[in-house]
Amino acid sequence: MKQTLKSQSGNVLWFILIAVVLLGALTMVLSRGGSNIDQTGDVEQSRILASQILRYAKGVETAIEKMKLQGVSENDISFENSTTTTDYTNANCTDTACRLFDVGGAGLEYKNFSSANDGSDWIFTGANNVGTAAGPVGTTASSSGNDLIMLLPNAKTALCKQINRDLGVGTAGTLPTETTGIVTIAFAGSYAGGAPTILDGDPTPFELDKQPAGCFIDASDSNKVYFYYVVLAR
Repeated sequence: MKQTLKSQSGNVLWFILIAVVLLGALTMVLSRGGSNIDQTGDVEQSRILASQILRYAKGVETAIEKMKLQGVSENDISFENSTTTTDYTNANCTDTACRLFDVGGAGLEYKNFSSANDGSDWIFTGANNVGTAAGPVGTTASSSGNDLIMLLPNAKTALCKQINRDLGVGTAGTLPTETTGIVTIAFAGSYAGGAPTILDGDPTPFELDKQPAGCFIDASDSNKVYFYYVVLAR
């Protein structure tokens, strides 16, 4: 009788040990699965946000095209709004017809994407030229070649990598580095004179050549990450 009880006790301990091992294995599988789900969710969120930002930038570009068709000069375009701390008042714009963020003009809503960066405002500038002489988005002509672009500073790296992947900019999983810097002077009706500041994703292979939109790292400013979009190629 004692031998039987000892045998049964040994069997119970064996089953308990097996149960513990199986439970541990199941926990590992669920943990890995949860991690994969989280990663997949992060990627999907980046894709959705990237799509929203690109649609918004495209809306600004389209609005400018329509304003030009209605007779608004590229020097009269005004980004004046009641949201940003930057003053975009354009003295050339004498009525609301040339204001993008006014119901009397394009009627666009100024929209920040705080989930895409640190909450910094959009920058609208005409002080840079996108692309080298061999691959400009517009032209690289001095003074008259600067493009009108919108910039989202301090953009999140993961988001920008997704944007570049979607647009086919540079090498997937990396961001082009700009070593010569970028000028962020607010556009107020005039384009920077003299030799244009070239935005090309240097050094070679100049990954921003012929790319009207994308992301890059500004090595001259503490590796700040920017999303850019050419709303008017010149």
